[in-house]
Amino acid sequence: MPAHIVVIEDDPASLELATYLLIAAGHSVMSASHGVEGIRIAVEHKPDLIICDMQLPDLNGFEVRRHLAARPDWRVVPIVAVTALSMPGDRELALIAGFNGYLTKPISPETFLQEIDAFLPAELRSDKA
Repeated sequence: MPAHIVVIEDDPASLELATYLLIAAGHSVMSASHGVEGIRIAVEHKPDLIICDMQLPDLNGFEVRRHLAARPDWRVVPIVAVTALSMPGDRELALIAGFNGYLTKPISPETFLQEIDAFLPAELRSDKA
């Protein structure tokens, strides 16, 4: 059974690579290039996982996560932060803010699926055999 994943990413190359890898692994992917659009898609489609860039044109990743968590109808969904910025302490700040994981860009095609699978239930992982 594939996982339903929302990728919120404004960089076309990063979005294309993440989407390609996830679809090739059998997952269903919906994407957004802005935070507000990503929130709308996530609320409408109730994904199994959200991958969210931290620097978006309208809302940053922290704001996206905060908006989702504040919704009374929101069910808890793992949200993984993805960012090109990796200053000391950034990972810890994201985890304290409620992100379930933190990946740096550029994503590595060799390890991306394994990293994402860690946030999915066993039955939805691409590495199940």
